[in-house]
Order: sequence, then C-alpha cells, then structure tokens
Amino acid sequence: MCCSSTPDVHPTAQEETVRTVRWYLALGDSYTIGTSVAFSENFPNQLADSILAKTGDSLLVKIIAQNGWRTDDLQEGIERADLEEKYDLFSLPIGVNNQNQRMPIADFERDFRSLLDSAIKYSGGKKDNVFVVSIPNYGYTPFDAYKKEEITKELAECSLWSKTICEEYGINFYNITEISLEAETNAAFRAQDDLHPSGTQYAAWVSSFLDKVVEKLE
Repeated sequence: MCCSSTPDVHPTAQEETVRTVRWYLALGDSYTIGTSVAFSENFPNQLADSILAKTGDSLLVKIIAQNGWRTDDLQEGIERADLEEKYDLFSLPIGVNNQNQRMPIADFERDFRSLLDSAIKYSGGKKDNVFVVSIPNYGYTPFDAYKKEEITKELAECSLWSKTICEEYGINFYNITEISLEAETNAAFRAQDDLHPSGTQYAAWVSSFLDKVVEKLE
C-alpha cells in the first residue's frame, strides 16, 4: 500500500439542512483514506453524506490514517493527534498491512485490542458509537490476483480475530469482505490503480451498514 495523506475535516452542508452536528473519527489505513479515489468518495465521507441525507445530521469527519499503516502505526498516529475528549462515531478498518508485511498475528491481536480501547475512551465509553469494518480482499484485484489463495487465507484469519475480539468487547463488526470480491470481475469496483476499492465499491460498503450506524446514533 502506497503512502499519502488527506485533509481532516469533511465540508458540511448548508446550515439550514442540518439538524444536529456530530463528530466522526475515522481511523485506519488506505481503505479509510480512499487511495486512488477523490477524497469525497472515500467511505467515511460517503457515510457522512448518506447520514446527512437520511437524518439531517451533519458529521464532521476527522481522519487518522495513512497508506501502509499497520495496527501499531495507527496507534502511534492516535497518540500524536490532537484529539477531542469525545467523538460521536468511530470507524476502524485495519490489518491489511499487518498481513501484507507479514507481521505476527499475535501483534495484530494485541494492537487491535489497544485500538478498541482508544476508540472506547474517545467515545466517552459508548461502545455503540464504535464500529469495525472487515478487511477487503485485495487478492481479488488484478494487482495481486496471482496471490489470491494466500491472501484470502491470511486475511480471513485477521478478520476472524477482529470479529472475535469485537464480540468480546461488544463492538459492532460489519463484514464488507464479500462485497470486495466483486472487484475481480467488475471494473467499476476497482480504483484506477487496480488494487484499491473505487468510490462505487465504497458506496456499496456504506449502503450495507448505513441503517445500522444510523440506528446506533439515534
């Protein structure tokens, strides 16, 4: 996963359309940033737009993520950031670079727990405001199709650990991995780099868990 950075705050809609303003902290890696798509098309900003359209609530999006980040990189990024004491919504897709860089699964488990602890802390203890997104399967892209079986097996192990720990913590876990498999045969689901999801794929992610997120915010 290549490296880049993004702005922190997503623009709000006109004030007269806004019912409530909420703060949304999106944590992660290239899948949070939306590598190779417009900033407005990454999934946190599409989620914010969808919630505004559905409820009239405006989400101000702050992103802590960089391409190539592992779980430990993200934790360091959180520690360096100037965060408010409480956010209304958190999202976390993480782990693909642990797998890609051959990091031990025990390190992933330890760091993932630490990241959930941080999210719960900055949500004021409201676990319902935190959700984890499963890891997309980049083995189903032209870029890494030659390693599809190996990638699929290793990412499945990461996602299983994520789901198990989320269940232990009482954190919402949304599985978008099946959606990502469509990128193998549907070019519209792939960004121009033939590796990362397109805005269209991110929209499918959001659609799959939008109602659940809105229910937790109410």
